[in-house]
Amino acid sequence: MKTRKLILSGTMIMIALSLVITGCRKTATEDDDTAGAQDNALAEGSFNDVGQISDEAAKGSVSNYKSTEYESILSHCASVEFDTLNSADDDSITVDFGTTNCLCHDNRYRRGKLYITYTAGKKYWDSLAVITIKTAPTNNYYVNDHHVSGTKTVANKGHNSSGNMNWDINVNGQIVKANGQGSISWISTRNREWIFGETSPLDRTDDIYSITGSSNGTSAAGNNFTATITSPLIKKMNCWWIVSGTSSLDPGNGKPIRYVDFAPKSNGTCDNWISVTINGNTYYRQI
Repeated sequence: MKTRKLILSGTMIMIALSLVITGCRKTATEDDDTAGAQDNALAEGSFNDVGQISDEAAKGSVSNYKSTEYESILSHCASVEFDTLNSADDDSITVDFGTTNCLCHDNRYRRGKLYITYTAGKKYWDSLAVITIKTAPTNNYYVNDHHVSGTKTVANKGHNSSGNMNWDINVNGQIVKANGQGSISWISTRNREWIFGETSPLDRTDDIYSITGSSNGTSAAGNNFTATITSPLIKKMNCWWIVSGTSSLDPGNGKPIRYVDFAPKSNGTCDNWISVTINGNTYYRQI
């Protein structure tokens, strides 16, 4: 009888160990890879940022958008050059952050140049205007040492059925991440709707935009991904970040869909947090 009890005890121990090992194995293989979603969000933010700089340069004056009292990205070390003398050709703006890192008002470091061209005689808020934003020919535009390059085209489509001005936006870009963390390629098609602030076009601080569309690209890990905005991304121009909205991302390689929330902590909060939900598990990340 004693021997039998020992055998049973040993059997129970083995079953318990098996359950523990199985549980550990399940945790170890849990899919918590949010890198692709973070790369897409980084690209989303970086090229929205390029557009915001273009808007500031077009709407403001040198004294305004360099002032710390003005809710802008540009800082004292950014120089801006306008070429609007010849009404027969496209107008242009060059924004130069210099050759060394410059701390801007959003607490991010920038260096290099952006080139912005407008349809001759038209501005951002003029119907049928086309704005093209490019990095310098030497590809020297950096944000927090991430190398941002490519072309962003913004076409003013006038007012939509809701009475709001809107733009079709296309991006073909690349980000070489700092510290050898790899490269992101990013192609996006967007519609940007001006849902608040049109009645005060020269006051950028009250502007709110709603962004819809999709994107695709290659993550820094070399995986192809596609992303679709599932509820409009809301961009307030007095905030550096997207304040709300959701998207779904297919990271490729047969992995499950990632569901991204741009306002995981509180809807409308100005911060750089996102949440990524995978198989019902939610992970919080900064971008």
